[in-house]
Amino acid sequence: MKFKYTSLVVVFAGLLIGGCKEAGKDFKNPYDGGKEALGIITNSQQIPVPESGEVGTIVTIAATGLERFGADLKFKFNGEDAVIKKVTSAGIEVVVPPKASSGVTTFVVNEQIVFGPAFTVTGRVKVDPTWKSTIGASGTVVKGFRLPDNNIMLLGDFENYDNKGIVKPIRRIARILSDGTWDRTLQSGAGATGTINDMTILNGKYYIAGDFGGYAQRSGGLSKITQISSTGTIDTVSKETYLKKAIFVSQFNGGVDRVIRSLYTFGGKLIATGDFNFYLSRRYDQPSYTYKDSTVIDSVDVRQLVRFNPDGTLDKTWRFLPNAPGYKGILGKSLPGGNGILFSLMHTDGKILCYGVFAKFDDATVGRIIRLNADGTIDPTFNAGGAGADDFIASISYNATTNKYVAVGRFKSFNGKASRNMVQLNYDGSIDASFAPKAFEGGEPYYVKQLSDGLSVIGGDFKIYDGVSRNGFLIVDKTGALAAGYNTIGNVLGSTQKLNDVLESTSVDGKRALILMGSFSIFDNKPYNNIIRVTIE
Repeated sequence: MKFKYTSLVVVFAGLLIGGCKEAGKDFKNPYDGGKEALGIITNSQQIPVPESGEVGTIVTIAATGLERFGADLKFKFNGEDAVIKKVTSAGIEVVVPPKASSGVTTFVVNEQIVFGPAFTVTGRVKVDPTWKSTIGASGTVVKGFRLPDNNIMLLGDFENYDNKGIVKPIRRIARILSDGTWDRTLQSGAGATGTINDMTILNGKYYIAGDFGGYAQRSGGLSKITQISSTGTIDTVSKETYLKKAIFVSQFNGGVDRVIRSLYTFGGKLIATGDFNFYLSRRYDQPSYTYKDSTVIDSVDVRQLVRFNPDGTLDKTWRFLPNAPGYKGILGKSLPGGNGILFSLMHTDGKILCYGVFAKFDDATVGRIIRLNADGTIDPTFNAGGAGADDFIASISYNATTNKYVAVGRFKSFNGKASRNMVQLNYDGSIDASFAPKAFEGGEPYYVKQLSDGLSVIGGDFKIYDGVSRNGFLIVDKTGALAAGYNTIGNVLGSTQKLNDVLESTSVDGKRALILMGSFSIFDNKPYNNIIRVTIE
């Protein structure tokens, strides 16, 4: 047995050696045929002279080995070709090109690249130095709601703000002053158990909504919406149970089974939109099967849009059978709404624009967009006879000054006309031909905010717009072109959407400003967490 074992080892070793020799015969140099190094020597950590400047600025960068390339040498600012003024044995002089943005510089010779130093292109949009928030939010900021005193309520899925949560829990709701400073007086306790998407104010009371089941000391017993005071505490009321015990529960007795995305007030009532299927309410005076105290949850079939009375009870006079004019359906339930994901915005007159993924709404064929009258019926004057979008509409912004809508998403056409990823609509839903969107590359836009001067701020996962490097953030003018001087901001990195909300604001020194909120960790090539303010000059 010993002899056999030794022979086996020898044979196995021979196979290994032979295998190695055979393998060695097939090895090839993986770098054969590669291009020779350019021989350009530069320091990517150096500071250009000057280290920042606007379009047209002449910039000097130290480098050697450039002269021999002549006309084959190119220089780029964050991907944009620059005019070369002078090449010497010590470096290069270049002019910041018209569509350049902040970021890395590169030397290019016949498609070979050598990285140079970073350069900051200054323009009309700049990070606001008077904004006091230095760390930002620890997670996604979904919305900023401006309060009557000009302070802002931040809503979302964060659990800390400016690192103040170490002292006091900050979960999904925070109040900040107009300069970004955290307001420690908000008494939100443990915060919400899930994402808060929106809020509104009715009769001096705050209402918050989203995808949570508990808030503050009420760790459960809520259905995506509740009423809180202006100090942040949940409003409660005493109820008597089956066994005659007094318990405190949310004063707002109503809700839904799934996420609420938007919440509005109109006509003294609350309107919520989202992707829910049932309205829910609670009774606390019913016995269990063992005759103990229990909570009974009642449900009513209500799809995607619901109107609450201020106490949370269901308003069955709005989009509810049999009250819907001319609609033949099952009594005791709401109109069917859309057959896919729904987003919305409300006009001051109570009309609601609904958009998203749905191809049908209230059993009518629509192209992922529909407008409702204040009474909940379909507005026949909006996009009459139009086919709408051929794919998902991710975001729409309406501005009362321009009286226009700007829509972005995954669509490639609107009303049968080519309109890739973006379109501007007149108030009646027809296409505004004066707005000509350009091509997005490397991704798509998922958020848009139209400003009163016709500029539109856009966020998404795109890399290029109209052939120009715009990594996730851009501003277009009223024609759909890149707004000159407004697109020098460098990379914006984060989630797919990056932007969720934009609030028009003013800096401490009186400049026009925008508060940008979303899910990003890098803004203009620097670390900022999910909220930042920029000035527009």
